[in-house]
Amino acid sequence: MAQGGRKVVIGVDESAFSEQAFSFYVENFHKDDDIVYLVHTPERYNFVDASPNVHRELLDEIKQKVEAVEEKYNRKVEEKGVKHAKFLKKHGDPGEAIVAVAEKEHASLIVTGCRGMGLLRRTFLGSVSDYVIHHAHCPVLVCRK
Repeated sequence: MAQGGRKVVIGVDESAFSEQAFSFYVENFHKDDDIVYLVHTPERYNFVDASPNVHRELLDEIKQKVEAVEEKYNRKVEEKGVKHAKFLKKHGDPGEAIVAVAEKEHASLIVTGCRGMGLLRRTFLGSVSDYVIHHAHCPVLVCRK
């Protein structure tokens, strides 16, 4: 991967919000020498009470979803002409994973989508974009629909 450009971390998942954030970045900010890290953390499931068969099915489902997201963004990277991109699969909290990659790679910018949750829902469920804004060491671009 090239070493010269800005390093940009983009949080991605299977949502339309994520696709819009990626497209907004590419159409408005991307430079040819940018190095783009697409960070994906799969949805978490509670496996505590799952039988071995259910456990295996859930793991297979997660694997298929992650592969689908990776394939989708590999196509988008190619279609949009992004020369230097890397898809990273992480585990755990999405906000923490995005911030950790940004710190490790010394990112210049983080890009994330926004689901537009209301205050009550965001208070109970948390918000990836809110976490990233408050914990990132670099500028954060939150793309609203």
